[in-house]
Amino acid sequence: MAVEAPRMARWFSRRDIDIYPRGWIQVGLLVMVIIANIVANYEGELAPVAPVLLPYLKLTLLGYGLIVGLTTMVSGIVSLLVGARFDRYGRTFFVALGTFVTSIAVFSMVLVHNTLDFIMVRLIMAVILGLVLPATTGLVRDFTPRVGRALGFGLWTFGPVGANFLAAGVAGATLPLFHDAWQSQFVIMGSVCFIISIAVAFLIRDLSPGLRAQIVHNHTEAQTAALRAREVKETVADPRLVYRSGRIWALAVGIVLFLLVYYFTTAFGPLYLSTVFKYPAAEAASIASYFWLANLGSLIVVGLVSDWLQLRKLFSFIGVIGVVVFMFFWVRLIGHPVPPSTMILYTSLQGVLLGIGFGPWMALYSENLEDIHPALQGTGWALWSFVQYVLAGFAGAITFLVVTGAGWAAWLDVCWVGVVVYGVLLFFGRGPWFHRPDRPSGIGRQSVS
Repeated sequence: MAVEAPRMARWFSRRDIDIYPRGWIQVGLLVMVIIANIVANYEGELAPVAPVLLPYLKLTLLGYGLIVGLTTMVSGIVSLLVGARFDRYGRTFFVALGTFVTSIAVFSMVLVHNTLDFIMVRLIMAVILGLVLPATTGLVRDFTPRVGRALGFGLWTFGPVGANFLAAGVAGATLPLFHDAWQSQFVIMGSVCFIISIAVAFLIRDLSPGLRAQIVHNHTEAQTAALRAREVKETVADPRLVYRSGRIWALAVGIVLFLLVYYFTTAFGPLYLSTVFKYPAAEAASIASYFWLANLGSLIVVGLVSDWLQLRKLFSFIGVIGVVVFMFFWVRLIGHPVPPSTMILYTSLQGVLLGIGFGPWMALYSENLEDIHPALQGTGWALWSFVQYVLAGFAGAITFLVVTGAGWAAWLDVCWVGVVVYGVLLFFGRGPWFHRPDRPSGIGRQSVS
């Protein structure tokens, strides 16, 4: 115990670690990132209670879509404004502060009684998400070498996807117990978020600036990363290297277009199921939870295989083909009665295909950022957050304009076109299609392009 106590004291007294995390330390840090991401992403998980929340607030579908869309854009703007600071000052301050404030904001939803109250709480949550999302993606890259990164990012998606699954599952199980009182969900999740935020504040850590500036390809190199870090003179790079990269913009825009159907499901999934297929609110939330569960499973499986083969673009393109075929079928379900058990199967398949297209892309994107400069991960993920939230926010704002004017099928056709465009833009990314890459010469090299 005499040896362990000082070691534990050092852990709590220092915010940076100067040895590349391995084993249980790596697992523990990734767990902290995942649960922080769950808390931050809970700000958007209104979909399970939307069927009962909107009548209470006297909000139309169009008004709800505009609020969701515009507040989502705020997240993107915040990310872009703060992005370079994630690389200069580290990520953990933003994560710890963000999770705590989010837990308070979730509780405050209980006090919402009108549309203005709702907009104010949504704005607070949107600002926090804009801070936390790029910070957590940067941490996943920091804690995982390239061999293992797709799995790491697959685990990271337990944040946005896990928050959806948790919110939908809890709503499906507990809304009937509370007689469909939507306030119950925010008391339950606010309590969970607050406990998690305290754990994150005490346990989350940053890599030292020298370690963050390393490219680590595998766990063997992790052993020497700390030695190389001592020789690093420049731990900060010019963010314009990222902002001026055409392939980074192409990858960022492409994946957002691919995920239009994902964002639609996040914001409106249970509402869509209850409106189009006439499921009760609790049953619609339960059906939606299977989408997220299947999505999580596919992200883990495809992450493992993608890390083994190191073929990010191939797996992403397989996801494109799968989603294109599925969307052709999915649109034609509208207007036909579907038993709940069959709908569970359909939504699960959709979750699997989206996971195949998205998980390897995250590893591809982080590796393309590293090839520009390894110290610009926070900037790069902030750029993606900006593109994601601005485009997704715009999509959310016009969703019900399209639906009102042309029907649900018209919006799903928009999503289908987005998937096709992503398949084209995927060719701009650097990385092999069919041959596993050889280990590049020069350990921890930095390249600028």
